[in-house]
Amino acid sequence: MVKLKDIALTCGVSTATVSRALNGRTNPDKKNTAYIRQKAKEMGYVPNAAARTLKTSRSFNIGILYEDRMDHEYFSLLLNELRFGAEAQGYDLTFIRRSSHQNEEGTYCERVRRRSLDGVIVVQTDFNSADVMRLVADSVPTVVIDHAYEGCDCVLNGNRAGMEALVRAAWERGHRKIAYIHGEDSVVTRERLAGFYKQCAELGARVPAEYVREGHFHDPAACAKDVRALMEAPEPPTCILCPDDFSCLGALSALEELNLRAPQDVSLAGCDGIRMGQMMHPRLTTVRQDAAAIARQAIVQLLDAIENPDTHRPCQTVMPAALLPGETLGPVHNRVE
Repeated sequence: MVKLKDIALTCGVSTATVSRALNGRTNPDKKNTAYIRQKAKEMGYVPNAAARTLKTSRSFNIGILYEDRMDHEYFSLLLNELRFGAEAQGYDLTFIRRSSHQNEEGTYCERVRRRSLDGVIVVQTDFNSADVMRLVADSVPTVVIDHAYEGCDCVLNGNRAGMEALVRAAWERGHRKIAYIHGEDSVVTRERLAGFYKQCAELGARVPAEYVREGHFHDPAACAKDVRALMEAPEPPTCILCPDDFSCLGALSALEELNLRAPQDVSLAGCDGIRMGQMMHPRLTTVRQDAAAIARQAIVQLLDAIENPDTHRPCQTVMPAALLPGETLGPVHNRVE
């Protein structure tokens, strides 16, 4: 079994220096710390979890609050990147799920304390829940993804700017009748709607009330129903923005039923940038959300809150979203604008 003194001899430093580097008590970006951690990994060093907890008063365990299904590609990628980022810094992840039996495990705060979690990353939940808001207001370091709470660390997607970019791209291709099927009410939806209306107003695009429909995220059947309603209207749109990439499957299906094609008859665009959309035919035009960058930023903010409680200041970080060109958004064909 590799011991701290073995690593110290290999690195030419003291055992205390090795201990500080491996237990997160030095800056992880420092060259010496990175070198020690790399050598420890190469030598097969496995820390004694119980001893490390006693020495540092930390469990090196981060809670993940995620209440959605695991079949959403964007969230799956985000969770995977969070796992990689935490493990790289010597932390494990534990899921905190709402119990199927009421009051079986107590509140989120009680579960966090029972498991001695060092911090929590809130990925997807009912953000208006009193239980969640108590957790965010608690003393346990917490980072929230894609929702903003006052005085809490938050990492947000550039939803407003991403939607503005989609509207501009449609306008530049001659579209003046742009419809938007949005998801359920949330910070994400409100930001995207704000970007949609703002960009349409700046460009002078008229937005009839029937062009904006409330749909559902990750629901191709619901999106197909909304697309059929839009295309059967007296004055159908020439471009439809969908809630997300997965929903665009339903949009394409609805167009096929109506003997229409994208982008020849009507243009489509999604939002997420998942791999499936880039394998569709035609390839989907969308806004890419950088799950890897979001996960890295969430880990950075949470570890700073955990390891530097006296100096850490909560902040809200907006990660940029980028237009991902595809084949479903094209110029207006045979339309009188």
